[in-house]
Amino acid sequence: MSIVLTSFFVFMAVVLILTLLYWVWSNFFDSRTKAKKERLHAIHAAVHASDPGIGSTRFPLAENELEIWLRAHSRTFVELENLIKRAHIRLTAGRVIGLMLLLFTVVMVFGLLHQFNLWLLFALAVALANLPVLWLSQKASKRGKAFGEKLPEALDYISRALRASHSLNSAIAMVGKEFPDPIGTEFKMISDKISFGISFKDAIRELADGIKSRDLNFFVVSILIQHETGGNLTELLDGLAKTMRARIKLRGKIRTLSSEGRASAWILGSLPFVLAGILMLANPGYISILWTTSQGQNLMVIGCVLLFVGLVVLNRLVKIKV
Repeated sequence: MSIVLTSFFVFMAVVLILTLLYWVWSNFFDSRTKAKKERLHAIHAAVHASDPGIGSTRFPLAENELEIWLRAHSRTFVELENLIKRAHIRLTAGRVIGLMLLLFTVVMVFGLLHQFNLWLLFALAVALANLPVLWLSQKASKRGKAFGEKLPEALDYISRALRASHSLNSAIAMVGKEFPDPIGTEFKMISDKISFGISFKDAIRELADGIKSRDLNFFVVSILIQHETGGNLTELLDGLAKTMRARIKLRGKIRTLSSEGRASAWILGSLPFVLAGILMLANPGYISILWTTSQGQNLMVIGCVLLFVGLVVLNRLVKIKV
């Protein structure tokens, strides 16, 4: 049975290596791809020259037919693209997938050469291959949090601009010019889209899709309803800003009260790895039994599963929705 599994994983590793080689060739050495990139760079340079703010907020489009096909047939691929946009990272989804495949292949080949336990090796390869997605999620979450903290100030700014007889579109454009990233960048994109002829409803909905924030969803829904039914927009924005500040204050209190649980999760989660590192420095032969014997590898699998379950439970305990 182990021979069959080893053969299967070796076959998959070879297929992944060949796929990566083809991806590298098609993206960096194919003449047609080079011509497409040159045209895209020319368009990007022309747009950036006409308005530097526009060019700086755009991301690379799909560079080959495979990415176009995946966008049309895979919801996961589209969600990965949306995650990259929320993280504001200048990468394409195809390159992120290529990096994930590369990490998976390197770990599998290294483990097979050293005859590690196949199931433990596969789990480790999958975990390391998902590191780029975790990094993107962290960047997107950090950017969304920064956006939410500055959103009440932006709403106050728009409300004051409306009281000064500015239109809503001009007030949004002023926020894009006066506020730093991410507030300024996102509102600048809304203003640019409206200037290019995109309807106000579509532009404001794309803002909600680009930043995952409940406070922003309240703002977008309120603006769309007011756009349809009318009403006093300044009072609406003042009320939203006040509610958002109260929510931010409550989230801060909850974070303070749950700090002990989060600290416990960090300490308990990192303790096995810290202890393993200390033992490797002090007595490598003593701890090497964990990955050189089948019993040790089974214990590592059980320990990793229990550690993962414990971290999930602690995370659910300290995560309170507001």
